[in-house]
Amino acid sequence: MNCSRVNLKNNTLYKIALGVVIAVSINACTTGPLELREPACVREGYFKSVKPVGGFHRCVWKPDIQRYIQYPYTCPSGLEFDERAQACIKP
Repeated sequence: MNCSRVNLKNNTLYKIALGVVIAVSINACTTGPLELREPACVREGYFKSVKPVGGFHRCVWKPDIQRYIQYPYTCPSGLEFDERAQACIKP
């Protein structure tokens, strides 16, 4: 068989192999449900978290990289972060 004359686009084996590669690729790209993400920081301060109960985060501006960095925190058990009080309080 002269391999230089094989037309791969019409070859059944080629099509099957391509189908398997595509199916595996699609399956590899599936993800679970999206998790909640904290909103992007637009100013410095402490803000209630959208994720865990009792969670909050601090936004700090880093001038050397020209962006905000979020630092996550968690209140002690049974307490919730209150943005007005800027503290963990009983709900």
